[in-house]
Amino acid sequence: MSRIFLRHGIVLTIDDCDAYYPDGCIVIEHEKLIFVGEDAQHPGIHPEDSVLDMRGKLIMPGLINTHVHSHSPLFRNFGEDVPLQVWLNDIMWPAESHMTEEHAYYAALHTCLEFISSGVTTFADQFYFADAVARAVEKSGLRAFLCSSIFENGKSERGQTVQTAADFIAAWKGRNPLITPGLGPHAPYSVSAEQWRSIVALSQATHTLIHTHISETKTENRKSFAEKGESPTKWLESLGVFSCPTLAAHCIYLSDEDIAVFRNHNVHVSYNPVSNLKLVSGIMPYLKLKTAGVQISLGTDGAQSNNTLDLLQDLKLAVLIQKQKENDPAFFSVFDAVRLVTIEGAKALGLDSVIGTLEAGKQADLIALDIQQPHLQPLHTDSIQMLYTMLVYCASGKDVTDAMVQGTWLMKDREILTLDVHSVLHNTADISEQLRKKAGLTGD
Repeated sequence: MSRIFLRHGIVLTIDDCDAYYPDGCIVIEHEKLIFVGEDAQHPGIHPEDSVLDMRGKLIMPGLINTHVHSHSPLFRNFGEDVPLQVWLNDIMWPAESHMTEEHAYYAALHTCLEFISSGVTTFADQFYFADAVARAVEKSGLRAFLCSSIFENGKSERGQTVQTAADFIAAWKGRNPLITPGLGPHAPYSVSAEQWRSIVALSQATHTLIHTHISETKTENRKSFAEKGESPTKWLESLGVFSCPTLAAHCIYLSDEDIAVFRNHNVHVSYNPVSNLKLVSGIMPYLKLKTAGVQISLGTDGAQSNNTLDLLQDLKLAVLIQKQKENDPAFFSVFDAVRLVTIEGAKALGLDSVIGTLEAGKQADLIALDIQQPHLQPLHTDSIQMLYTMLVYCASGKDVTDAMVQGTWLMKDREILTLDVHSVLHNTADISEQLRKKAGLTGD
């Protein structure tokens, strides 16, 4: 089988030693990285090998987005400038109630299209119609954890129950190595104790991830104390939820006791700064979580509350608001920041031995950025800190030119190879307008 040689690019490995190669080479064979190092030291090239000159590009691990809702592009720019509960109860959930499985499929294709074009190669999703989402992801070639939503209390249940999630897990577990099914109970306030216990039992029986929202708003916490006498975190702990692998989004209003629970149970936190700022939910206590030893990664949340799915673009804001919160310009290094969207994302999904860094033996999930652009230059390639700084403070998903998952190109030189861009955009524009009208949101 022929190998792929990526030669003369700047290679950032994001490994434990922050190894990098200003004139680097990567060799891929049988879906894996077999060489990552200086170009001068690359293995011999055979006539059947594919050799690509990557001069003018920076190669790094594919980005990992640990919290998104794959239907969200359909509702991009809906419901602006309103509080979270109004946004959910009066706009988003009523609009979502008109969705069909077909709508979810095309919305997921759109999400995958946006991810590929902006450098995300792995993502964790929480939405209904998980089978339709899985078919879209399979078509795209991306890697994903797809957590079937479970929702009882609200206007968007869509008949998605624990049994629906169980059926999805049975259908997709082991079916495609790039697609991992999981459980997506919406939140402590929207799923009953009885259902949570069923979710825990199913997670334990199937060894699947629980992906949920915790303490996104003050209102959620106040309601929990009023109705249950304890925080959402302590209530979930009492139900045994954290005995299962858990990925918790937002986690803004956590007490020291809550943080200790997260640390003791190895709960993974997805930090969603842009969505949290837009909905004025608050700012996650990153420093307290990190100091306590809680594992943190980065998510965009949905396009309806972000309003893009550009993880690399979100990284800059993620860092800056924490520096401001702590009143410390030296806090939150660019090295920690880049890890949030690479190896820390892999850890959150239990894939850190598989992806998240560029090291021989790992899967070939990688992206390349065009660094020959005014906003990225001058670039001093003898400084690893300057390279990381460029990624955090200068780059965005629009700079990504190439994306590969498991050794297969999904995008080369900005050409999407697995999806019909025009068809996807046409279909989602039409569906979005239909849903907007059905939800009565056509008037300003």
